[in-house]
Amino acid sequence: MLNRSLLSSGLAALLATTAAKPIDPRQAASWPEPEPCTGNCTYIHDPSVIRRADGTWYRFSTLGNIAIATAPALTGPWTYKGAMLPGGSKINVVKNQEIWAPDVSFIDGTYYAYYSVSRSGLQTSDIGVATSTSCDPGSWTDHGSVGVPKSPDYNLIDANFFRECATCQNYWNFGSAWKDVYQTTLKGDFLAWSGEAPRQQLYNSTTTPNQNFPSITEGSFLFWWPIRNTKYYYMFFSSGACCNAADSLAAPGDEYKIMVCRSNSPTGPFTDQAGKNCLTENGGSLVLGTHGDNVYAPGGQGVIYDPDVSKVALYYHYANPKIGYKYKEFLFGFNYLDFSSGWPVVTS
Repeated sequence: MLNRSLLSSGLAALLATTAAKPIDPRQAASWPEPEPCTGNCTYIHDPSVIRRADGTWYRFSTLGNIAIATAPALTGPWTYKGAMLPGGSKINVVKNQEIWAPDVSFIDGTYYAYYSVSRSGLQTSDIGVATSTSCDPGSWTDHGSVGVPKSPDYNLIDANFFRECATCQNYWNFGSAWKDVYQTTLKGDFLAWSGEAPRQQLYNSTTTPNQNFPSITEGSFLFWWPIRNTKYYYMFFSSGACCNAADSLAAPGDEYKIMVCRSNSPTGPFTDQAGKNCLTENGGSLVLGTHGDNVYAPGGQGVIYDPDVSKVALYYHYANPKIGYKYKEFLFGFNYLDFSSGWPVVTS
């Protein structure tokens, strides 16, 4: 079982029995500030966080050939350690390509990092995989492309690996814009595509002002959690404009935000809290958006159980308007989640 999805017997105390209540997404004032982050908390995009068995936390993030930082706790202090792939990727997509959106899992004694190779606006992207037995810089072996075929329907970025248990089927989600998020599976070595045709899972056909393509839906992250003896699979995703400059910010509500849909199966169908289908009806419930004076456009999220405090954490990147909107000024943030209503609610 993946350690980021680990459910120990001590979690039973977290499963409340209150009835589900609708959440008004306009109640942004109820969102708390991000939890404290110390040390290397800047120049963070699309973080992937994992906790090693010895208690060391590892954070992987976009650019810098996948920057690696470590900390003794999720709050830090975070220390930059180096690049995951200092020489770049074996994959050759385009001149001046970049490496984005790592997704790191611990599977059968080995760390697997799925990463994207792309440039802004490019649809001929690809996803590669690297492995390590320690997670440390200098220990990673790049295996190149996973081998999922390119298609005009999707973009090969933002991979997310999901496996519920050591003997369970694996699922591999990916996609951004175009027809959004798809799901397929990998072979038993987790290094290559199984050949199973990708299936569309999430799609938002809503268009926003000044663009002729659907609202961007990307960064899917699948996480399971039991609620009163019922197992739910939550598909978190980012929606909206990620990284606009200060003089061209998206209209309020159109900027990046964290959404979620839910299913009784890891393969869907996924619906939102209002019962709307997240593939056919533009479904999606708001989990966290811009709020207060310090948090703008949170997204690029992941979810992990934090055994240090016995809580589930939602981590992400965001901009603080007081600091700036430049790419290098984005910050690492996280909050804890309460699932007692059956839906994830951000808490302090």
